[in-house]
Amino acid sequence: MSIVHQQLKWLTLMSVMVVSACGFHLRGAFQLPEELSSVFLSAKGSTVLVEDLKLILKTNGSVIVSDATKASSSIKIEKEQNTQRVISVDSSGRAREYELTYEVVFSVKTSSENEQNKIRIENKKLKLIRDYVYDSEAVLGKSREKNILIRDMQRDASRLIMLQIQAAYRKTASHKDNQKPVNESNKK
Repeated sequence: MSIVHQQLKWLTLMSVMVVSACGFHLRGAFQLPEELSSVFLSAKGSTVLVEDLKLILKTNGSVIVSDATKASSSIKIEKEQNTQRVISVDSSGRAREYELTYEVVFSVKTSSENEQNKIRIENKKLKLIRDYVYDSEAVLGKSREKNILIRDMQRDASRLIMLQIQAAYRKTASHKDNQKPVNESNKK
């Protein structure tokens, strides 16, 4: 039994190594730059989106600070808005299907010694849309479904914001790499 147990351990270890070698990351795992080691988050009121962002940042090694002057970066939620519109009606003219829209506008600013208050992302708008069918016979259930859809859009928005931030820092890093002077030994 110990040989089978040992082989199972090796198989598990090899699987983990193969998956990590191909660049696989667990959902919610982001490669954050050094500039996001301490982050100041601001929004109008305490929103679910801000709480999700705090959780993602903390999970990925950032420290959330309450003083913007002590932060290496700041993320500001400029606008957060939910809207709903009717997209279909039944034969008696009652709303049958709705479209929920969740919009977020955010900015990211970096404060570092060599790039004082550099804006990485300015007024970036994310818009998420979900549809749901309304049933007047199941008002409570449909109300709960609507709230779940809004919560899912907020979660998705927090992940999308982190992906946008990650991409902005990568773009800046690759831009800096392309501007480095070429060594004389590398010239042909």
